[in-house]
Amino acid sequence: MKKSRHFGLVILICFLTVGMGNMGESGVIDIPEPEKNYTATLVDQTDVSIDLEKFSFEGRTYFIGKLGRAEISIDFGKIDSVLFILQNDHVKAKINLKDGKALEILIDKGKNCYGISSFGNVRIEVQDIKKITLHGCEKGQSLQNNADQ
Repeated sequence: MKKSRHFGLVILICFLTVGMGNMGESGVIDIPEPEKNYTATLVDQTDVSIDLEKFSFEGRTYFIGKLGRAEISIDFGKIDSVLFILQNDHVKAKINLKDGKALEILIDKGKNCYGISSFGNVRIEVQDIKKITLHGCEKGQSLQNNADQ
């Protein structure tokens, strides 16, 4: 009887320690190198605001989503700000363009935005974002051109 209790306790401890592992953290966040260095201010769903450089959507400098039945990409250079609203399997992105026009596209909620803040690398799913304000690019120079200098 005592042996089965000890064996059960050992098995329970093994499950608990193996289950804790790294608690879902993957360590260092790798930031994809975007074509251009856009700066942005990101506000998450808890109203935490972060200023970012090398901002990208899935490593790209444009948002991809659905406009009706069509797939569309909108370059960051045309965007002033984006407001995100979670809807089932998608996120509605209300995009305010620099020319004063606005449109709404649907983005898959599991897609990520990336950037570098003054305190570290940032990765966030679009479903966790409330608003993004794009501030522009370093005079249109690509990161590759900056690296060559």
